[in-house]
Amino acid sequence: MLQEHYPNRLCFFRRQRRLPQKRLAFLAGIKNRSLISRYERGRLDPSFESAWKFAYVLQVELADMFPRLTSRWQHEVEAARKKIPSALNSKEDL
Repeated sequence: MLQEHYPNRLCFFRRQRRLPQKRLAFLAGIKNRSLISRYERGRLDPSFESAWKFAYVLQVELADMFPRLTSRWQHEVEAARKKIPSALNSKEDL
């Protein structure tokens, strides 16, 4: 199965670095190793903190590991930005 069919690339990068789920969980401060499996299969989205820690541990860009998740976060920020009243929409305020 091609990597594009997966909800994220956490499993791909973890395996590429030959890092067991248990060790990744420990390094990222995740107490429940089964969460790693849920994140890898897309059953659960990691928090921003956990996603950042995974990217740091695996030495990859966050957007490369979780493209769909980071795209969703970007869309949420852009939607919020559009709701800012025009008086507050100056570049100095953002």
